[in-house]
Amino acid sequence: MVILKKLPKNYRSVMSARSRGFTLIELLVVIAIIAILAGMLLPVLSAAKQKGVSAACQNHLRQLNFSLVMFEEDTKELPLVWYPPRFPEIWYRQLQPYLGRNASLSGEGVFICPDAKEGGFWGFLSYAMNARINVGTDKQKMSDVIDPVQTINFADTDGWDAGLYSDDDSTGNVLYRHSGGSVYSTKTIRQQPTRGGRPPRNPVYGVANASFMDGHVETIKEAPRRLFTLERD
Repeated sequence: MVILKKLPKNYRSVMSARSRGFTLIELLVVIAIIAILAGMLLPVLSAAKQKGVSAACQNHLRQLNFSLVMFEEDTKELPLVWYPPRFPEIWYRQLQPYLGRNASLSGEGVFICPDAKEGGFWGFLSYAMNARINVGTDKQKMSDVIDPVQTINFADTDGWDAGLYSDDDSTGNVLYRHSGGSVYSTKTIRQQPTRGGRPPRNPVYGVANASFMDGHVETIKEAPRRLFTLERD
């Protein structure tokens, strides 16, 4: 004899709900919620990534700053931005031993910003040194810098020049590539094509990282001439 158990009153409705799954409307609602959350999170993640890259760039500039100070302490002069009689001595080679590398190397490593495409124009440099320091001379030293807090020494560039020029100059080459800026965001006409020969894109200005003679690093939105002069402005 088979004994039938009495089924619960809501048995049919429970089984019906289990068998029918999601409706199309419910599925679309879930997809829409996921899309909204993704739209909210992606800009936040992108901004966080940008901050991380900018922080790494600033760390590179600090290392260059430390190496410059050690070089000046040993030699009693600042590195050469450009002085033909002593070439191939130039700042991005002269600082190499203070970064644990050989002085015959040109740039690379901390001389390249993590946000610089293809390692800069020549592939080994994406920073430049203040062009008012030891250009045409090899006699300048740290004591010649009267206003170290407001005197720039290194900043973001496209890597074409060894020297860094202010926005006021026809060769102004500070690159405002961080915080959404492009790799061609110079303030003047100084925009080099890529190594592949492609023309520059329309510049988008963000901020640049720059280090100063007193050792601090900051982001800048412009690079006026007063930041380059060694005198007190």
